[in-house]
Amino acid sequence: MPKEYRLTDFLPTTKKETDLRGWDYVDVVLFSGDAYVDHPSFAGAVVGRCLESYGLRVALVPQPDWHGDYRDFKKFGKPRMFFAVSSGCMDSMVNHYTAGLRKRSDDAYSPDGKAGFRPDRCTTVYTKILKELYPDVPVVIGGLEASLRRLTHYDYWDDTLMPTILATCGADLLIYGMGELPLKEIATRCKRGESVFGMHDVPQTSYIIEGNKIPEYDGETFELFPHFECVKDKMKQAKNFRVIEEESNKMEARRLVQRIDKNHITVVNPPFHVME
Repeated sequence: MPKEYRLTDFLPTTKKETDLRGWDYVDVVLFSGDAYVDHPSFAGAVVGRCLESYGLRVALVPQPDWHGDYRDFKKFGKPRMFFAVSSGCMDSMVNHYTAGLRKRSDDAYSPDGKAGFRPDRCTTVYTKILKELYPDVPVVIGGLEASLRRLTHYDYWDDTLMPTILATCGADLLIYGMGELPLKEIATRCKRGESVFGMHDVPQTSYIIEGNKIPEYDGETFELFPHFECVKDKMKQAKNFRVIEEESNKMEARRLVQRIDKNHITVVNPPFHVME
């Protein structure tokens, strides 16, 4: 006999579903540019289930409406710990446009394959709305879109060099690569009462600090060419890119830092060790 599923078998996506569980609060609200299908091929489901397995109450908002009154961003209110944002399994710009800059007519991660359920630069749009509505709540971003933009990067669509996505979207912490281990440490520390705002030592994360002094660190740090110099000199950006890729694939990587301007520095902590 096939199993008869109940709403409480899935991650809650509506206030009604949290009420069915008897929840009067949510620890993490996860926003995803993909639809919600409870299957490992959908990143939102994987991240949500990981957070759930760490003992957190997780609500998922798939493909929120970013127009109008932002009701999808308000329906769960403030989470106890943080908001989590991902564009989904694909970079939203690749999802929307071909290499010839033609608009795509379908979206494999949306209902019925229809396009138009997520905005361009999805992670940035969602994060800016959350920061506008809840400036005092930490926002953690992750996924492919954020990972590729954690430092100065070339934007194909605008044909220009852009700074870290942290500078453009206003998020407080960025997880790059596979997020299970960083999320586990963040969740564990949040349960102990720590705030994401102060978690600057979690491996495989990135953040921005104000000022011109590089924070102390026990391991080795490599300082990349500043963003404002890369904008003027393509060779400096090329050299940065090589270092970033090499450090991303080392067993013992260095911490990377990059000055965005005279008063802001991006810090990228080394990744976790490879999972066993």
